[in-house]
Amino acid sequence: MLYFLSRFILFFNNMPDENLKIIQSYSEGGANATDAAIAKDTQTNNVEKIKSTPRRKAVDRPMRVILICKEMIAYERIAMMQLSSCLKKDGHEVRAAVMNSTTPLPGLKTVMGKVGKPGLMGEEQIRKLIRDWKPDIIAYTAMTGEHYSLLDFNQKMKKEFDFYAVMGGPHAIFNTQVLDEGGLDAICTGEGDLSFPEFVRRMQKGEEYWLTETFFVKHNGQLYTNPLHELVQDLNDLPFPDRQILYDADPNIAVVGSKSFHTSRGCPYRCSYCFNKKYNDNYKGLGNIIRCRSPENVVKEIEWVKERYPLTMVSFVDDIFFLKPPGWLEEFARLYKERINLPFNGNVRANILKEKDIAMLKDAGLSYVWMGVETGNDEAANKVFLRDGSSSSDVILKASAVFKKFGVKIIALNIMGLPIENPFEIDMETLDLNLKIKPALASVGLLYPYPGTPVAAYAIQNGYFTADKPFYYESNKNHSMLTFKSKKEKMMCENLQKLAGVTVEFPFLRKFVRSLCKLPLTKLYHFIFYMHQSYCHKVRLSPIKNKRKELPVYAGTLLRVMLKN
Repeated sequence: MLYFLSRFILFFNNMPDENLKIIQSYSEGGANATDAAIAKDTQTNNVEKIKSTPRRKAVDRPMRVILICKEMIAYERIAMMQLSSCLKKDGHEVRAAVMNSTTPLPGLKTVMGKVGKPGLMGEEQIRKLIRDWKPDIIAYTAMTGEHYSLLDFNQKMKKEFDFYAVMGGPHAIFNTQVLDEGGLDAICTGEGDLSFPEFVRRMQKGEEYWLTETFFVKHNGQLYTNPLHELVQDLNDLPFPDRQILYDADPNIAVVGSKSFHTSRGCPYRCSYCFNKKYNDNYKGLGNIIRCRSPENVVKEIEWVKERYPLTMVSFVDDIFFLKPPGWLEEFARLYKERINLPFNGNVRANILKEKDIAMLKDAGLSYVWMGVETGNDEAANKVFLRDGSSSSDVILKASAVFKKFGVKIIALNIMGLPIENPFEIDMETLDLNLKIKPALASVGLLYPYPGTPVAAYAIQNGYFTADKPFYYESNKNHSMLTFKSKKEKMMCENLQKLAGVTVEFPFLRKFVRSLCKLPLTKLYHFIFYMHQSYCHKVRLSPIKNKRKELPVYAGTLLRVMLKN
């Protein structure tokens, strides 16, 4: 049984003219960052509400910073590694901790003998690190849903130790009210590559760190809401992400053959379920939204990683890998094939593809792509997801045919359980579109109304979601957070989300799936969902090369993921 579980593990989580216009439009100047939320003037809040840490004294030594994140599902947190390299470049000392890496498994202490390895940190291990190392700053990075346990942990540590607590990441950026919670002293409200080292430098020198751009800071009973710093314009200027700091904190990540890389930052699209619309609005006038590293810089980093760590699959985690300036893809394909020669994958959008680019990248090693399908109902795509008709079902089918022509596998990304009338019927249309696409994997999640996104506002306005202290799950694969007409409707949507992938795998199930969704077997379908996803990822798409080292990692990860809310 353990072998079965470990074998079926989950790994999660020339440009068209249109693209050139997109990049040019985001290169122009504009208004200042945002409204009162990031006004430069100091705002005074209730002193009791914003109890703040006393001013930090200057120190004549490097600052000590601990970076903390929640357990990663077999991938690296690139932003966290990037911050470490930027801080170290300025001479500071940095450690990392990965929380909950050794979460106990009910009735199963180990999976094939190795759920965790020395170096993985639960709360007690991190507490010991804080006690022994005495950091000046602890910086948390959090996605929505992860913030609960991180804030709870911070509050506990604040009662025992003297340190300055900062939170960054998507949750802090789009939920600035989190500064009122969990004993935080400051939050980073945007890119921290330049701002966080400056914040640390000012604190080290005894300067006015509470006035650092991109930071909201509680100081002497006042709340300082500073404007955003300009975006990093030349990504080549940044040092390579410090992978070792994360691998020291979680050695399981180091042994995994698939490693993540960025070639660019930014996305011009305004899909309602994504943070990019608000992010782009916040940064209007503060530099180009879409920025690319040079192909040479990207390939050099991959070479650097390949020389030091196991590397069998390169995963480009840009929002849209194909969204590049003229000539970029050609140069990249040439350099990558000459110097790396490993399979790679990346995210794509169906409406910005050229057949010649796909053929060229396939020759360079493109193995599979992650393509947003989202929904099979074009009206819902435009009304709920604001996809402006550019990625219609017809466009998606045409793009799928081109990828198949060149032997590039597809992971079709879908969203079910929409805030709309008759959501189950809409989801059935999504299933049928995937049956036409015939992807290597139909990956399906439930709609997650991330705070600050247009789809969350839409769901609230139409009575499908409440903004009154909602509980956010860590995963969008298990339960829906929306309010449905009935418990049965919710159950059917959740069941279809879990059965859709295996139905696409075995199309004969299509005639039975409606009846199957009516059965109260969600827990069984939950198990089937993860087994199928795991098989597709780690057998079909990105096969495990070093089974002795990687299988235990994936088996333990899979079981912990299945137990998440």
